[in-house]
Amino acid sequence: MNLTRVSAMLKKASKWVFLVIGAYYIAILLIIPGGQSAIRALFTKKEPPVITYGLLDQLEFVEKRIGKTAPEYVLNTKNGKLPTNLPMQLPVYKFKPIQYSYLAGKNAISDAARLGFGDKDLSSDLKGKTYVWRNSLTKSTLSIDLETRKLTLITDFSGSGNSYAPGNISIQKAPILASQILLAIYRFDDSYAKGTQNIILGSFQGNKIYETTDVREAQLARIDYYRTIDNYPIFGPDPSEGLLRVSVGNTPQGVSPLNNPMMGVNYWEIIPQTDSKYPIIPVSEAWAAVKSGKGIISRVFQRGLNPFESYVPLEVEKILIDNIYLGYYETPKYQTYLQPIYIFSGTYTTRGSPGGDITIYFPAVSGQYTKQNATNTTPSK
Repeated sequence: MNLTRVSAMLKKASKWVFLVIGAYYIAILLIIPGGQSAIRALFTKKEPPVITYGLLDQLEFVEKRIGKTAPEYVLNTKNGKLPTNLPMQLPVYKFKPIQYSYLAGKNAISDAARLGFGDKDLSSDLKGKTYVWRNSLTKSTLSIDLETRKLTLITDFSGSGNSYAPGNISIQKAPILASQILLAIYRFDDSYAKGTQNIILGSFQGNKIYETTDVREAQLARIDYYRTIDNYPIFGPDPSEGLLRVSVGNTPQGVSPLNNPMMGVNYWEIIPQTDSKYPIIPVSEAWAAVKSGKGIISRVFQRGLNPFESYVPLEVEKILIDNIYLGYYETPKYQTYLQPIYIFSGTYTTRGSPGGDITIYFPAVSGQYTKQNATNTTPSK
């Protein structure tokens, strides 16, 4: 065999090799879901993980109930593909430990006074871990956990609508009033001040509150506070509910429970300094788990329903995922670490229904770095 023939054979072989390699990468990029992520994983320099906190606890989720039929999942992003710009590792942060104070009882009584509850309203034993106040005039109940400082205030609005003048609250005024009361009871910090708020105005119809967009009708406002860490959003069990949730009504009654008739305050301080870097599962793996029904449905909201009403289980036939991104997850219950999750948001459809919005969570930290008990999920009521 002469050199000319050998050279021709090598050229022909190299062309076939080039075609095969090209076809392989085209298949990965255009056909195989998550292929671009796979390419990036092959050629991106891998940094060693920094497992500062060892094995992490399984996250405790609260899942929204839906109908008995398993829904169909559809990837409905703008380009029809999974995102390719997500990191391969993310920090895990630590929450400041709960520290019981001998002044906890005194501080709780002081906080109650700022919210309009006096000694005569105290209905619990001062030796317990939770103080409870009941104001019979406003039909309001306040509870404060002395260990965690969790605060819950609820009001029966029967006959209370007349206490709130229409047009006396606005999108601009509501967060100012809400942050003032949160600062007064020492449950606010820069992370929330620099974060975002979701504000809904409401008006009374009988003993119920309904959303209104007309500021002339507005009698009450509900503010949900959200914070971020390193530009990643932090969400609770339901992404539409901030762990700081305050309602405000600009009443002329001075210090009264009716100024903040509904409050749910779960405040945990995050230690922002960390050197940890925990590996994140590929987005294709998270999406495969969600498609198979292993994701946690954290929010379902039907178009046209009243956002002031409690969730009632809905039938969901098809879920269209429009956006996939990473965030962090915290709960009303104290947890040691702030961990990343995948967030799948989009819409749902059901025959005979207007459909609505839906959000699904899935743990992001690779399973080998979490304790191997089943992921905790609690169905919502």
